[in-house]
Amino acid sequence: MNRNGLPGRKMLMSMGLVLVLLGALLLVSPAAVGGAVVRLVALVLIVTGIVQLVQGFKGGSTVHTVISSLLGLVVAGLGVMVWLNPELGSGFLTALLMIFFVVNGLWKISTGIRLRQVRGWLWLMLSGLISLLFVYFLWAQWPLAGAWAVGVLVGLDLVLTGFSMIVIAAAIRKVRSSDSFDTINL
Repeated sequence: MNRNGLPGRKMLMSMGLVLVLLGALLLVSPAAVGGAVVRLVALVLIVTGIVQLVQGFKGGSTVHTVISSLLGLVVAGLGVMVWLNPELGSGFLTALLMIFFVVNGLWKISTGIRLRQVRGWLWLMLSGLISLLFVYFLWAQWPLAGAWAVGVLVGLDLVLTGFSMIVIAAAIRKVRSSDSFDTINL
């Protein structure tokens, strides 16, 4: 990797600070945030279902109208069920969260390995390993892990990712200000 291949320091630092702050906010009240996320998903499902239903009636053929209308009713009905029974939505979100943590963790590990020449790369890789550990914790509790899991684990992940981005941004500053790219290797 050469000096020009490094990510933008200011953008990394800004994003790192934003992620740390958002993660800290999630950790202050994880159950409330998790519950709000479930309600938001329910609302999105209801609105999406209604829009699909309306679009179904605007369709040309009878088959299109029937299929689109049924799909709209199913999606809106699912949204209403999640709104009335947040535990159902929480279990579904927990499953999606596990998928997110696997993908996000693998991305952080591979990016950390790719940035080995930059001080702080190990923090990003460690953050990825912790994301994979979160998957284990969620799997062990699923589907019982409720709204608290969404708030706590996403909050911790945001704080760790933000911190690693801040460390890498500081290291990039040192690399760019040095005369030799190779002097900063760890």
